[in-house]
Amino acid sequence: MVNKMNKIFLWLITWMFFVSGLAHAGPYTDSAHGNNVYGVKRSATGFPADYAKGHCANCHEQHSSINGSEPYPDGGSDNYLLFDTSHTSQTANFCFDCHTDNASQQSGGFIKNYSYAYRAGNYDDSAGNDDIKQAFDNTSSHNLDDIRTFITGKWGYTSNSNPCYACHNSHIAQGDPADSTSPKSSLTRGYPVSRPSDHFALASWGLWGNESGEKMSNYTSYYQAPYRFGETTSYEPDGSTTIMDGSNLTDYVTFCLDCHYTYQPQSTLLGALKVIDWETSVHGKADSWKQNDADERKAPYKSESVVNRNYVLACTDCHEPHGSNNYCYLIRKEVNGDAVAVADNTRNSWNSLCSRCHTQSHADDSDESKKNDSCITCHYHGAIDSATIEPLF
Repeated sequence: MVNKMNKIFLWLITWMFFVSGLAHAGPYTDSAHGNNVYGVKRSATGFPADYAKGHCANCHEQHSSINGSEPYPDGGSDNYLLFDTSHTSQTANFCFDCHTDNASQQSGGFIKNYSYAYRAGNYDDSAGNDDIKQAFDNTSSHNLDDIRTFITGKWGYTSNSNPCYACHNSHIAQGDPADSTSPKSSLTRGYPVSRPSDHFALASWGLWGNESGEKMSNYTSYYQAPYRFGETTSYEPDGSTTIMDGSNLTDYVTFCLDCHYTYQPQSTLLGALKVIDWETSVHGKADSWKQNDADERKAPYKSESVVNRNYVLACTDCHEPHGSNNYCYLIRKEVNGDAVAVADNTRNSWNSLCSRCHTQSHADDSDESKKNDSCITCHYHGAIDSATIEPLF
């Protein structure tokens, strides 16, 4: 009887994915959820316990609830036949049923999804940032309600879409690295994101960054990878000692600007984020090099080989993708080889970030009126020096 029900359910799930286009989205069995060794495996008894790792029934239930000691679906039958409500709040989301270290539904314990500073930068902050729910419950984080509001009606998303789905196709997303508590290495890379604007064509909504043409080196020929924590010879994102041009890094600028291309209300301590135009930003492609720039930059950004150009940064060089316990703007706890602590909106706090790459500080300014200004009083994405009409950041 169980085998017959399994066959019927598999047919139903296959049909559901086919009509929604998800059946063609990518190799599910190669994904972090679908892998039969480390994939999703719910801890519930009853039928879920009978399904193998990676089986669709660990997340989807054909009648919304299977008898057993698993959570009862809040509010009755949910969209997509999930065993729990898709999204409720910043700390109550279907994904958090497993991606948490507190009462995880994942069999064998919770799933460790460390910060980007740990995975790419090899900065050990694992004690306080080891699961996705913690990241989104941090001082500064992407607001999930805002994300869902933003994507609704765009690129095929609806008001029923889980906000996590804006950046991740759960049926093909890979661990980076997969099934590991270690930082990334050149041999353990994976690709977790799918570009939001590609979602409009579900049949081809694949991974972003896993193919040629989707790397930072494709976005710019002036990318320089930052150092890993405490290092001067190994670079992000995977500890390489020779590759530093972005050919091993996902083009996160193009990815992030799918949403951050316009003025959008964001739940941050400092209000709304303004337009991020990486074509005209100093940390983007703006041609604002000065003769003494090399003296004002720290390694590895001192190279004179970039003539008359600034280096172009990737968003993840300074920002966490999910959340950070720094003051705001998802600032990483480690940048370019050293720790960063932005505790408040003061000069000293922001200088802990800016001084990771810059030697100059306005603390040396003769203009007394600026001595106590925060760095971001003048320097922020989209800022312009009114005297020179040049970008400040």
